[in-house]
Amino acid sequence: MPRLYLSGNEAIAYGLIQAGVRLITGYPGTPSSEIIPAAQKIVKEREITSFIDWAINEKVAYEIAHSVSLAGIKSAVTMKQVGLNVAMDPFMNSAYIGTEGGMVVVSVDDPGPHSSQTEQDSRFFAMAAKIPVFDISNVREAYEFARKAISLSQEYKIPVMLRSSTRVSHGRADVEIDEQFSIETLHPHFKTLKDWDKKLFRYASTPKGRLSLHKELNEKIEKIRLTNRPSFFFSGDMLILSSGAVFSYIYELIEEHGLENRVTLAKIDMPYPLGNLEVSSFKRVITIEETYPVIELQLNTEGRRNGIVPSEGELTPDVCEKIFVKLNLIEPKKTIHVPPLKRPSLCPGCGHRIGLFAVKKVFGKKAIYAGDIGCYTLALNFGVTDTILCMGASISFGFGFKKAYQLAGKDQDVVSIIGDSTFFHTGIQPLLDAVHYKIPFLTVILDNKTVAMTGNQKTLSDNVSSSGESVTPIEIESVIKGLGLEFLKVLDPYDYTESVRVLKKARTFIREKSLPAVVIFRHLCVNTKEGISSNPKYSVLLKKALCKGCKLCILEFECPAIHFNEKENSVEIDYTLCIGCGCCVHVCPTKAFTMDKIEEKKE
Repeated sequence: MPRLYLSGNEAIAYGLIQAGVRLITGYPGTPSSEIIPAAQKIVKEREITSFIDWAINEKVAYEIAHSVSLAGIKSAVTMKQVGLNVAMDPFMNSAYIGTEGGMVVVSVDDPGPHSSQTEQDSRFFAMAAKIPVFDISNVREAYEFARKAISLSQEYKIPVMLRSSTRVSHGRADVEIDEQFSIETLHPHFKTLKDWDKKLFRYASTPKGRLSLHKELNEKIEKIRLTNRPSFFFSGDMLILSSGAVFSYIYELIEEHGLENRVTLAKIDMPYPLGNLEVSSFKRVITIEETYPVIELQLNTEGRRNGIVPSEGELTPDVCEKIFVKLNLIEPKKTIHVPPLKRPSLCPGCGHRIGLFAVKKVFGKKAIYAGDIGCYTLALNFGVTDTILCMGASISFGFGFKKAYQLAGKDQDVVSIIGDSTFFHTGIQPLLDAVHYKIPFLTVILDNKTVAMTGNQKTLSDNVSSSGESVTPIEIESVIKGLGLEFLKVLDPYDYTESVRVLKKARTFIREKSLPAVVIFRHLCVNTKEGISSNPKYSVLLKKALCKGCKLCILEFECPAIHFNEKENSVEIDYTLCIGCGCCVHVCPTKAFTMDKIEEKKE
C-alpha cells in the first residue's frame, strides 16, 4: 500500500471516501476546514460520483447529510466544536431516528482554545445525544477511525461521531493508504431507499413514537457498549486511562521516564459508550483526557474532578508532565520564561480596517459596538468591538442593546459588525426581527467575498462553487432589500471620504426615523489572489518632519506595516509588509503620509 504524507484532516477525507461516503458537507471552521477540500481533490482525481461542498451553516449541513443517509447513501458532515452547537437540534434528534446508509459526524475540537470561543468537548455532547464517538489520537488513526466510524454506523443504523482535535487534524504523518478503488467504488450504483411509507414510524415519528425510538436507541447503545474494549500498554500498579491526542503524549512520557513497570496505560478508542472495565486490581486509577471528564464520569475515577488534571486549557506534553509530577511519578522541571507573542492583527491593506476606522470616526468611542466571529473580531485591538458571543449574535445584541436603552429612556448609538459569510450563516434571522420591530441601530456588513478566517473558502455570493460547479450567486443586498429595509448602502471602504459621508447619513436616518439601517462595506480580501491583484497600489511615503509621534496610526488604526521608532519619536513604514493601499493617508492627523498612484505597466 502506498504511503502518503497527510495531515489529520486529509487522512479523515481519505478514510471517508474509501469507506464509500459520497456526500460530505459542512461549514468551515478551524481546525476542521481542510477535510472538505481534501475530499474534493480525491474524488476529482478519481472521477468519483459524489457531492462534496459547503452548506450555509452547520444545522443545514447536518440535516442534508442525515437526509442523504436516510435515503440509503453514506454521508458525512464536518464542523468544529462550536459549530456542533449550531447543529444541536438535528444532532440530538438524529440518534432516535437513526440512519439507513452510514453517517459520520466529524467534529474537530480546539482545546486551548486556539481559535474558538470555547474549548468544549464534543465527546460530552455525543454522550448526551447517545451517539457513539471515536476519539482520534494520531494522524494514522484519523484514516483508520474514519472507516471504522462509517462501518459502525452502517451496522447499527445510528449516526457515529468522529472526534478529532487541533493537534491531530493539523499534525502530519506518513499514512498507509489503500489505493485500490473498485469499479463499483469509483462509479457506484446508488441504491436509494424504497417504500418510504413503511418508515413513517421513524422518519415522521410523533412524540409518543419517540418513546419507542428512545428504547430502540438504548438497545443499540448497549450492544455497541458490549463490543467496546480498551487496549492496554505497560504493566504497573497505577492505571492511567486516556484517549485522543493526550494518549500519545502520555505514552511517550511513560517511555521517556522509564515508567513502564509503574504505570499501566489504557487506550480508549471509543469514549462513549464505554464498556465494562475491571479496575479493582490497580492501586490507583486516573483518567487524563481532553477536555471534559467523559471517561472519568463513566468509570468514576480520579482526574479533573479532584484537581489532578487541570480544569481548563490544552493538555500539552508540558502540562501532562506536571500531572505526572502531581502523581509522584517524576520530579518537577525548572520553568523557562517564554516572552509573550505579538497579538494578531488584520492584514496590511485589509478593507475591514479602514471601514471600521470610518465607523469609529463617525460614531465615536461612546457607541456600543456588538462584534461577531471572523477576522474582524480583531477590531478589538483598536476599540471597535465591545462584545463577542457567537456567530450572528452581533445583530441580536444590537437589537437587545438598543431596546435596553429605549426601555431606560436613554439615547445610545449601537453598531453591529458582522462579516459576509457570518451574515449568511446566522445573521439574517436577527435582522428580520430588527426590521419587524423597528429597532434603530446600524448593522455594518464587512463583505470581502470569502471566508477569510478559516482558509478563504467560497461564500454564497460566488458564481462557482468550491468544487468548480456553476452555482447561482446570492447577493447580500438582494436578501436585505427583500426585508423591506429603508436604508441600505453598498460601498468600497477604501473610499474613505464617501464612507464617512454615508455613515453620517445612516446615523441621521437612525436617529430621525427610528429605524434600522445597513451599510455594506465591500472590498475583496487582500489575502486572496483576486483581491491582491485588483487592489489599488500607491507609493506610500512618510514625511518624518510632520510626524508628531502620536501613534494614532498604530494604536487606533493598527496597521502592521507601521512601527514606532522610540529614538526618533516617529513612526516608520515597513515596506516588507506594506502593500501600498494608501489607507494610512486618511488616518494621520498631521498629514505625515503621502501617496502617489503607481501606474501599471501595459504589456
